[in-house]
Amino acid sequence: MKNIILIVLLLWSGVGVWAQDKLTDEKRKEFDAQKVAFFTQELDLSPAEAAVFWPLYNEMQKKNREIEADMRKSFHEVRNAKGLKETDYKEAIGKMLGYEARLHEVKKEYYQKMIQVVPASKIWKLSDAERKFHRQLFDKLRRESCSQK
Repeated sequence: MKNIILIVLLLWSGVGVWAQDKLTDEKRKEFDAQKVAFFTQELDLSPAEAAVFWPLYNEMQKKNREIEADMRKSFHEVRNAKGLKETDYKEAIGKMLGYEARLHEVKKEYYQKMIQVVPASKIWKLSDAERKFHRQLFDKLRRESCSQK
């Protein structure tokens, strides 16, 4: 659960950085190409495996982004609200836990689909590859941010 929260927070902060830089379509395509290359290498996907893996992974990511958008909306509503009662906070916590459960269910659903078409030993590496990729991305953004100061 902590890992999901950490990943979501990291993704939110990354989105903020991108929004500040007004990420162009060209940069987004470059980012996506780097991600595909990195994951394909980390998971050691053959061209045939990659051809079936990427559509599933992209579907999973799309569903996750929709859930994360709902999470952000709920989070901002509570954060910006005035005069909330204890029951409001309890309800908000319940919503956030529900979003996290939905994220977990999406991951479970798509991992099960992926292991039908790609060896489980390769899908096992996916979470680690995602963490490594995000770590590299944030390190790069941090270096760029420090060099601009």
